[in-house]
Amino acid sequence: MKENKLLSPAAIFLLGVNSIIGSGIFLLSGKIYEDAGIWSLLAILCAGLSIFVIAFAYANMSKIYSKNGGAFVYAKETFGRFQGFIVGMVTWLLGTVTLATEVSALLTAMKMILPNLNSLLIGIIIILALGIISYFGSSIIAGLDNLTSFVKIVLVLVFIFTCLWLVRGLNFSSPNLLTASSANLGGFKGFLSAYGTVFFFFTGFSFLPVNAEKMKNPAKNLPKMMSLVMLTCLAVYLIIQTITIGALGPELTKTLVPAATAFSKIVGSIGIPLFVVGICFSIFGVIVATTFNTPTILASLAQAHEDVPMFVSKNNRFGTPTWAIILTTVCGIALFLSGNYVFLSGLTVFMSFVQYLSTGLANIKKKFLLIGIGSVLFSLVLLTSFTLSVLILGLGILILLVMIYFVVKLDDDEREKWLKEHQEKSKGADVNTVKRL
Repeated sequence: MKENKLLSPAAIFLLGVNSIIGSGIFLLSGKIYEDAGIWSLLAILCAGLSIFVIAFAYANMSKIYSKNGGAFVYAKETFGRFQGFIVGMVTWLLGTVTLATEVSALLTAMKMILPNLNSLLIGIIIILALGIISYFGSSIIAGLDNLTSFVKIVLVLVFIFTCLWLVRGLNFSSPNLLTASSANLGGFKGFLSAYGTVFFFFTGFSFLPVNAEKMKNPAKNLPKMMSLVMLTCLAVYLIIQTITIGALGPELTKTLVPAATAFSKIVGSIGIPLFVVGICFSIFGVIVATTFNTPTILASLAQAHEDVPMFVSKNNRFGTPTWAIILTTVCGIALFLSGNYVFLSGLTVFMSFVQYLSTGLANIKKKFLLIGIGSVLFSLVLLTSFTLSVLILGLGILILLVMIYFVVKLDDDEREKWLKEHQEKSKGADVNTVKRL
């Protein structure tokens, strides 16, 4: 029997970098500069170091639980079914919110060259179309993921080596925004807002442990590669933000895609559409991958982790989970309509916050006290950065999940029946395999 090829350390590294470096640094660099000025660089550094501690919390738990699932496996195995259900559903919702956020990011970038674009209609069409395509399955996702990874790497390298010469020291001589207020937030509140926004730049790392079983020796390789991925991404973000500040200065807050504006100063007006097309292509790859992967998370909660009704995991004749796709598509559209890109990126961080907090608490219970306490403290600091609208919607979702949990428990009989039938089919398949051999 042919064994599935496991991911090497190099493949884990590339997967992590591609999962983390997304739309955030290209579209939100102006927002964090508006909030904190040149101190946005310190916000990136502090957020990166905070995430680094949280990543170690994930790494500690991956040594104990090396199977697929990440945060929701750690929560269920450490605290029980209720906590596992809540964190598991949040993991699925994180994928769904990421889908909505990246679609919004795509349209935000496109408005740089198509200002009259009907964002709401196009966004709904994109999510619906990808939901329909995912129903039939696809073999092009891996290839598209590799291609968009290449485009992303090229974009970063081209930006750094072409725009580095635009940096001017004068653009770093703005007032100390930790003590002086600005037209928007400014002060320490502005710094906290920027700090919370930067967490969105790193949220993709939590999907690495979800694929633990696909890796060679995950207990050894996952922690090492996760650390290397985090340091690489932190360095890239600091370099890009430094260049955009040095190249654009106050002009940074007046453009939708600061990196494209800086690039145009080198190659002329054609630079903006060229760079925006590259960013859009990279973002679209993330959207497609998220569309296909997120329903799988929901289906696996029913199949392997027994946390949602079994009908959600039933595959159609194309081998894809119909109801999981429908729920992901409908929720993706609803979340897309709930706010703009900045709001959705904040909601993405809130969903990540729940995962970070639960994983930190799991570390404390497993006696990894320093990392666990650090993860919990950094997670709680995030609460100060959320806007009221993000907090209300995020907490409302958590309350709804708690209510749903007690309905899900009524599905135990159906789950046991499905599991028994599935085990019998698996035994029958094994017997037939042996006979053929």
